[in-house]
Amino acid sequence: MKKILLTCQLLFSVGLISAQAQNLYSIGDSTWINLDNFTKATAPDTAVAAPAEGADPTAAAPAAPSPDFKKAGKYAGRFRVVNLNGKVPTEAMYKDRPFRIIDEGHIGYKVTKVGREIKVETNKEEEKLDNVTGNNFLLGIPDGIIHVQRLEGELGYRVMKHDEWGKVKYRTILPHTNVVERNGTEYKQPFLLYYMHTDRFMVFNSLSSRDIHKTTVVDLKDGKTNEIAASVCGVIRADNELSFDGYMIRDEAAKTLTVKYKGTQWAIKEPNAMKVQTDALVSDSVFVMVRYYKATAGISLAAFNVKTGKVLWVGEVKQATTPANLIYLSMYKGKILMECEQPGGNYMEAFDITNGKRAYSSL
Repeated sequence: MKKILLTCQLLFSVGLISAQAQNLYSIGDSTWINLDNFTKATAPDTAVAAPAEGADPTAAAPAAPSPDFKKAGKYAGRFRVVNLNGKVPTEAMYKDRPFRIIDEGHIGYKVTKVGREIKVETNKEEEKLDNVTGNNFLLGIPDGIIHVQRLEGELGYRVMKHDEWGKVKYRTILPHTNVVERNGTEYKQPFLLYYMHTDRFMVFNSLSSRDIHKTTVVDLKDGKTNEIAASVCGVIRADNELSFDGYMIRDEAAKTLTVKYKGTQWAIKEPNAMKVQTDALVSDSVFVMVRYYKATAGISLAAFNVKTGKVLWVGEVKQATTPANLIYLSMYKGKILMECEQPGGNYMEAFDITNGKRAYSSL
């Protein structure tokens, strides 16, 4: 009986640490916010609580909980999207092995016990990378390492998955550029760019193209692809945050934004459809969507009935003068959290999900 009580005490103390850890939200590198009262907080201590008095000293200590809402909470995957405007990840971890990009044709991983790095050839054909930002990056997912390379022109994207030994599990090629002829001259017409990913899927879209409307979704488990004949400017994640229940699709000609969700479909007016970008989340029957624009200032946050598209509220957003690079939506205890990533530094605002009233702003 005593052993059971001690075990319960230990589990309870670890539970308190986890709960406390997940209510701390980091903005940038040094600012932390307590989401329970929206006050500034210090960076959380990642140390594990000491075992209860009398606990078995030989028992394995529980793993320290992640100190950040962005790493430990349900929405952690949303913050792992590669921002091609900023630092592109060239290092990742899988099964305690650090992987890194060595050059255009090799990756390496370190066997930590001996500290030796193993070099793996990834580009035997010696194909050239496209001269664009984000043409070569690594991602760690639960069952492997994903290596994405944007090759020159018609060669397309190369998406590869590696196991812990660097062995290639699959290699998927996605065309990203067409060659078109105008007045007897050939031109390369890029149309597909990396958009976002979860731990299971990666999305490429044609938001940069006026003429081609296409979205390609890669299943990171097996490399198989699914193509959508439209320019998806936002995804609606499923409850598990891994797969998708729907998409936001722009229509430049009609100047509308169409929401497709679990078999339902409705549209709203969007005068700036060519530049619109979105993020969204669903809570019960409430669909919350943020709209922002490429190279143009302006943010709109609104809630809709997820089945009918009826507007429920429009959020009291403080407008920054600088255009947003990326906006992340998440939720904590009935509050919508909206973090804006922009050149002058990130900021976060919180809104009541029942009426859109602003509860907090770090601006």
